[in-house]
Amino acid sequence: MNPVSVLRMLWHHKFSMLSVLMITLVAGSYVYFFAPRNYSASSIYVLVNPKIPSAEQLLKEPALAALNADNPYLRSVDSSLITQVMVTRLSSVDTVDAVTSAGLSPDYTVTLPSASGAGQLIRLEATGSSPAKAISAAELLGQRLTEELRATQKVNGADDLYLFTALQIDPPNKATEQYSSRLRSLVVVLIAGVILTFAAVSAARVIESSRTARAAVSGGGRTREPERARHAANNSAAADEDAEKDPMEMARQFPAGNAQNGIEADVPSRA
Repeated sequence: MNPVSVLRMLWHHKFSMLSVLMITLVAGSYVYFFAPRNYSASSIYVLVNPKIPSAEQLLKEPALAALNADNPYLRSVDSSLITQVMVTRLSSVDTVDAVTSAGLSPDYTVTLPSASGAGQLIRLEATGSSPAKAISAAELLGQRLTEELRATQKVNGADDLYLFTALQIDPPNKATEQYSSRLRSLVVVLIAGVILTFAAVSAARVIESSRTARAAVSGGGRTREPERARHAANNSAAADEDAEKDPMEMARQFPAGNAQNGIEADVPSRA
């Protein structure tokens, strides 16, 4: 089926096509202008290294030497290890459940702003149905980051002096609307409208074909009825004509049979 035939088919069933298109336009307008919005708020944290006492300070202050310095992440050569661990912890199911139980959207992302994926910066981006909910979700993620950071380093009971700390450098003061969500919804509605348009046109074609077939069958039956009546009338007329034939003509046609049956044909002489 070439494009021209498709266009002809659509135009032939233009009423079905226009009906579905009008419904699609109304639905698309509602989704774009009146459907619920999504807002996004972000915050950036930096993980600050602990200020480890020097050997001289430990000798001068025995109280410092008595503190537990067993923080496993201080022994790592990769300074971004603690950052990657925090990204993993904040993406866990426990954090998602905590955000959901607070009545906020679990649709958030935790990323490393650095292009190489290294460093000690963490970006938290949360979404919500309103600016206030988006900001609240970003703040909750920041609190969760602080708690997870402390609990992760306390695995061996390290003192607070030897722990990394989270410093907020970009607070979530403002939420912006995500227009991409509206555009995605609009695209989905338009695609559904196109599919429904072809479905409506196909249904109209099936109905039209069915009506045409029924009309042809009904018309053929009505055409055969007069023919049957005409044949019956001709047969009846022929029978009546045979019955009304002159007996003399019958005698001429069947003389032998009349003689055998003892029937004498009374044929008048002709001058």
